[in-house]
Amino acid sequence: MPVHHEIDQAAGRIVLRFSGDVTAREIFEYYGTLAADPLNRPNLAVLADCREVTSVPTFDELGVVANTNPRATSMRAGATRAAIVVSSQWLFGITRQFSVLAEPNGIHVVPFYDVREAERWLSGDAAGAPASEHDR
Repeated sequence: MPVHHEIDQAAGRIVLRFSGDVTAREIFEYYGTLAADPLNRPNLAVLADCREVTSVPTFDELGVVANTNPRATSMRAGATRAAIVVSSQWLFGITRQFSVLAEPNGIHVVPFYDVREAERWLSGDAAGAPASEHDR
């Protein structure tokens, strides 16, 4: 499965690794895996490494994923901040679109090109959205 996670209790976050062709079905299966994880607790931040993703669900499917908040599948879930690390412009744009879909569920999603910037943002050491690749 191209979705793997671990929970970093010290940092208070779920660390996800996505790779290859990611489908909506695999994301929903991951939600079930997360719900069953004994280390899962409310309001963990999410650091998702998507640098090895080659395809994502359709926009309509991403809308369903965004609106099927893990909170609905488990009262123990419910991230409020998610940093998505990408390596391509197309995935940066898709992440921005996904952020608009997720915002009504109380999840603030921000794409990053640099994992350290994403970690700083999640820890509250940086403000706002990251600079785009062209601003560097």
